[in-house]
Amino acid sequence: MTEPYIIRLNGPWEMASDAQNEPLRVKLPGSWPQILLTAKEQAVVLRRWFHRPTGIDDGSRVQLHLIDLPFAGSAQIDETSLGEFPVSQQHAMNVKEHLATRSRLTITIKTLAPLEKTIPTPQISLAILPDC
Repeated sequence: MTEPYIIRLNGPWEMASDAQNEPLRVKLPGSWPQILLTAKEQAVVLRRWFHRPTGIDDGSRVQLHLIDLPFAGSAQIDETSLGEFPVSQQHAMNVKEHLATRSRLTITIKTLAPLEKTIPTPQISLAILPDC
């Protein structure tokens, strides 16, 4: 079986919160501490634009992978809700049919996990899985 092609969505992201007039520009994974500190105090929404990956054919599947995010929340692409995801787990959402030439991914932080001294590095990525 061929391995999936992984596209990490590291940045740039926009972080919007209740206290900001303008969104802040953040880059993952380096900005996770800033995002989590802000989310402890107020609602936080992360947004990132990306282009439709090349190499997607009729048999391919495209998934949004959320790995070890230290919060529960919801995701959407453009105006389409992808649903909610649990805290600190690996979660995959099928997104192929929602991708436009240019799409906006929105992650809304709802509930923070109890933060330990060390947490795994969270990862947000797209995975292109070949036809089985």
